[in-house]
Amino acid sequence: MTKLPLLCALLLLAGTPAGPGAEFSGCIEYETEYQNMAGETLFYAVKPKSWFYIQGNCLKSYDRKKQLEELYLGDTKELYRFEKGQAVLVPDTARARPAAAPTCLPITATILGYQCQVLRLTRAGSATLVFYAPGVRVNALAFRQCALPGWYELLQATDGALPLRIITVDTEHDITVTREAIEVRPLPLVAADFTITAPAR
Repeated sequence: MTKLPLLCALLLLAGTPAGPGAEFSGCIEYETEYQNMAGETLFYAVKPKSWFYIQGNCLKSYDRKKQLEELYLGDTKELYRFEKGQAVLVPDTARARPAAAPTCLPITATILGYQCQVLRLTRAGSATLVFYAPGVRVNALAFRQCALPGWYELLQATDGALPLRIITVDTEHDITVTREAIEVRPLPLVAADFTITAPAR
């Protein structure tokens, strides 16, 4: 795990709720916008939505058509991606890539009423700003075996706080992608919600 500067560690601790029952269970709905370096909108006239569900050691995500995209089952440590409606098991080696270097920025932002801290992640060809909410957090260790590239490393850096805004500048392809939460919806999810046939709620 990359050690964060002292200021970053203090910010994380200051915003982290303590005690039992603090872990988030539910859905975060996002909108995504694509722009070129001139600020012109690409691909979609209307920002496409996506849905991200998480509870305990399981997660799943749906695309703009509410089709299942990814499903991680923590008990079996299996990550599935879906191609043309078919589940494909992702090998654990999929997450083996150079780790992004995290830098804590001394700024904050409020998104949907949640106070967010900001991390900058840099790797060759791209830089990403992650606005994460300590008030919406999970147990990072529950995802230490998740093969989703960069997911566990991100949760380590934020102490389990979930991102409400992600801005990625891809200089190799001259594109900026902004993914921002438009709703945070706590839900009591159960194991049946994390199956291949379970619908979005």
